[in-house]
Amino acid sequence: MRKTPIIFVIGCTGTGKSDLGVAIAKKYGGEVISVDSMQFYRGLDIATNKITEAEAEGIPHHMMSFLNPSDPSAYNVHQFREATLDLIQKIRSRSKVPIIVGGTTYYAESVLYENNLIETTSTTNSDDVITKSRTSSESSSVTSESDDITNLALWEELKRVDEQSANLLHPNNRSRVQRALQIFKETGIPKSQLVQQQKSDDTVDLGGKLRFDDSLVIYMDATPEVLEERLDGRVDKMIKMGLKKELVEFYDEHKIQIHHSKYGVMQCIGLKEFVPWLAMEPSERDTSKGDKLFKKGCDDVKLHTRQYARRQRRWYRSRLLIRSDGDRKMASTKMLDTSDKTKIISDGMAIVDQWMGGVDLFEDISTENAKNTVMKGRDANVLLKCELCDISMTGKDNWQRHIDGKKHKRNVKKAKEQQPNLG
Repeated sequence: MRKTPIIFVIGCTGTGKSDLGVAIAKKYGGEVISVDSMQFYRGLDIATNKITEAEAEGIPHHMMSFLNPSDPSAYNVHQFREATLDLIQKIRSRSKVPIIVGGTTYYAESVLYENNLIETTSTTNSDDVITKSRTSSESSSVTSESDDITNLALWEELKRVDEQSANLLHPNNRSRVQRALQIFKETGIPKSQLVQQQKSDDTVDLGGKLRFDDSLVIYMDATPEVLEERLDGRVDKMIKMGLKKELVEFYDEHKIQIHHSKYGVMQCIGLKEFVPWLAMEPSERDTSKGDKLFKKGCDDVKLHTRQYARRQRRWYRSRLLIRSDGDRKMASTKMLDTSDKTKIISDGMAIVDQWMGGVDLFEDISTENAKNTVMKGRDANVLLKCELCDISMTGKDNWQRHIDGKKHKRNVKKAKEQQPNLG
């Protein structure tokens, strides 16, 4: 039996993380800390799929429903990390096991590893503010100074002071560009240089070391077909549970924030898609036009949730498995296929039981097929431009998909046809 275990149950939306977290807590005497950034906000219990009191089965759940959605101040990953580390100490003081459960992988990573965040004097910036996944932020001063500057002009300013960072960012990724500029403004050091300083092992592409020696990460996933069906069914279930009523009540209470903020609660999948419907006059929402807008919102929720699941999966491969390289201490890590719902708890508990019994568990990167190969560093983030199609993209995997795509091939064919006949 491990003396000071900490268990991370993370992964794609719709894979049963909450249920497994409760099962682990019941058997090993644990308390759950949520790492789902949208569940930090009060309200939207149905839209954000918060665990119910009955489902929690008496297990304490922390870091849920503690933020006011209308509060203009930002909540960032640094604040989350400090609050969570304090909670972990308190849970352990009660001789309980801390269990981190959720899908906001950027936040989970801040707890799992040390020194993987760049510290600045600002605490309210959009790289760290709660966003759709986990991204970067600018301080309020940087934001106000750059509001009227185009994305390209802002990116060119970053290229002037930190070309290496600029070459890893798409000009339209405004929040990350602003965050890199903020870091340079507040520290006087380019972000790329600070990132390099954070790396403690030349064989590992990422900075930061394992914070807790006895760490287990269970990454929950399912086949795309099963997950898509499951996620689509979740939206239908949400509607039956009273999603419409919840959305209307939330909108009436937080209308100003919803219409004047791009961050915070407005990044919530399950809210932002319905704003056009909510913005209608109440008497129009039940008309045929209103029904069409609501249906479009449902379709968009399904689409965005599937896209989010893909981003979560990429994080697992590029930010977690990659750390297996080299000799550094890393967390025990196992991927749990939840395609068969009847086996989620039994298979998940088998992993925990084995690990708690003293067996270290690691995924073998070499078993990843070519399609899922982990892409590192510059290859994963390098900015590339196709002059023929007049489009920019980040990452060589995206580049490969582009040149294999119909649009690029069509433009290549057209360009060849337009060349003068030299024969």
